[in-house]
Amino acid sequence: MEDITKLVGKRIREIRNNLGLTQEQVAEKAEMDFTSIGAAERGIRNLSLKSLHRVAQALEVPIEELVCLPKKEEKDLTIAALTLLIKDLDKAKLKFIVISYIGRKRRL
Repeated sequence: MEDITKLVGKRIREIRNNLGLTQEQVAEKAEMDFTSIGAAERGIRNLSLKSLHRVAQALEVPIEELVCLPKKEEKDLTIAALTLLIKDLDKAKLKFIVISYIGRKRRL
C-alpha cells in the first residue's frame, strides 16, 4: 500500500499537468514556495490542511479531488490520514473527539 502523502502528491501533479500549469504557477496562486509544491508532489512533504486547501484553490478543484483514492485502499489510507491529523493532539482533544464520535454513533 502506498503512503497517503505520495498518493496526494501524485494527484496534485496529475491535476496540475492536466491544467497545463507549472509548479511555480500553482505555488504563486497558493501563496506558497514552489519547492513546497515539488516536495508535496514527490510525496516527501506532508502538506498541512491549510496548505492542501490553498493548493486545491490554486488548482480550482474541491479539496476532495486531491484526496480521492482508489476504493481498495481507501479505508487503510483514511486511517493513515486520520492518524496524521490526530498524532499531535493533546490528550484532552483526543478525548473530546472520541466522546463526540461515540455520542454521534449512538444517535444514528
